[in-house]
Amino acid sequence: MTQMYAHEEAVSPWVVLGLKPGCPEPEVKNVYDRLLAAFAEENFMESPQSWVQAHQAYMAIDNAFDSIVDGTADDSIEELRALTDELPPKLGQLLVASGTISLAELEAALKEQEKIDLPLGEILKNASLVTQMELDNFLLNQKLIKLPGDSPYHIGQRLIGLGLVTEDMVRIALVEQRTSGKSIGRILVERGWIAQEILDTLLDAEVPDCCRD
Repeated sequence: MTQMYAHEEAVSPWVVLGLKPGCPEPEVKNVYDRLLAAFAEENFMESPQSWVQAHQAYMAIDNAFDSIVDGTADDSIEELRALTDELPPKLGQLLVASGTISLAELEAALKEQEKIDLPLGEILKNASLVTQMELDNFLLNQKLIKLPGDSPYHIGQRLIGLGLVTEDMVRIALVEQRTSGKSIGRILVERGWIAQEILDTLLDAEVPDCCRD
């Protein structure tokens, strides 16, 4: 059984645009136009990572707007509420957050897990990436941690909806935030998972107060 979360598709189009559900259509169009202008590829030509992520965000914004305009956006709101419930971190997320293994090593172990019927911890131990003592400590800590839902996780939801990061990346950042005190965005940037100028563009995009989620 894989440890990866698969909720990216559950992020509401309203969240992708940074709007609360029911915002008037003229305001939605205004925000949509400004976001598309902000994430235009020509604004990010100096960095390959920024260019790729700007292109991904541009497409996600376009799709979110289409969903809102054609009336299908409300279909995912209940899924979004479930996504924001408190959940314990996965073992792999804890290990990456602590620096014990890398995200690439976690992903490789998860692929291996699809082929053989072994717990993730056993696969990592067999690969000499963790010791039994480390596994025991992390499994104990896993039971004690509940990651927050909506409030500090909101920017994470939006980044997932834009296709810029994965659920695992955000939850790893949430675990790391508990000890570092850094913002989720800063952690994602420092780990190289999102470009700083992409994050800045998203945070700088103004949304009308009446429609801010």
